[in-house]
Amino acid sequence: MRILALATSGDWCSVALHRHEAGVDESECLSERLGSGQSERVLAMIRELCASASLPLGELDAIAFDAGPGSFTGLRVACAVAQGLGFALGRPLLPVDSLAVLAWQRLRASGRAAGDVLVATDARMEEVYVGLYRLRLDDEAQSISALVEPRLVARAGFLPGLAALWPTDGDAAPQPAQVLPGGNAWRALGLIDEWAAHHGLAPAPIAPGADEAFVRADALAEIALRHWRAGMAIDAAEAAPRYVRDKVALDRAEQRALRARRAERADA
Repeated sequence: MRILALATSGDWCSVALHRHEAGVDESECLSERLGSGQSERVLAMIRELCASASLPLGELDAIAFDAGPGSFTGLRVACAVAQGLGFALGRPLLPVDSLAVLAWQRLRASGRAAGDVLVATDARMEEVYVGLYRLRLDDEAQSISALVEPRLVARAGFLPGLAALWPTDGDAAPQPAQVLPGGNAWRALGLIDEWAAHHGLAPAPIAPGADEAFVRADALAEIALRHWRAGMAIDAAEAAPRYVRDKVALDRAEQRALRARRAERADA
């Protein structure tokens, strides 16, 4: 099984080739922080990676992409490139939840074999994308399930918003003291100290490092391989980004209000 994986849902552009042969998994990955320059660079990164791996595009079995949530422009880049390759090569696509990839990366970096990960990423416009996941990474039964599906929460109401979403199903409910934080918003928006203080955690939980705070295509490919085995591949014509937000920009009044809130925080 050979999968090309594309991740452009944030500021980073990440491309990976993943091979699964004879029970062995191997990935080669390129990642660059490009911002709005992803569309200009992603095809060149694919060519570089295929050349390095001596793997022609025609030998791919599927193309995976991070379907979102994430930036509107970034999501369209990965989806469009994946669709174009899918149509050209006659290959199926594997859309993958972007926040699920961040959860996968965070748990793996922690060294734990299983656990719950609360992902929070900066959605701009004073909002945060959040998702809560339960994962197992041991060799025999790797799995990932969403306890809270990706959605938007206001930055100002982060803790109350999470409290309203938090699962409460008895002994199986995730415990805040055991939940790992994943995604870039814990550091970028200062959520980690707020979370720790609210739950009385000491010392404060460790926020994800730089390598766990953006979607890596090699981790995306690992989840995509499991999607493939579960029969979740789709035709290229069916691919679409997963938009959690239906508004791209603030109007003038909202921009003024946002500047005022930021000024208040700076003066506090």
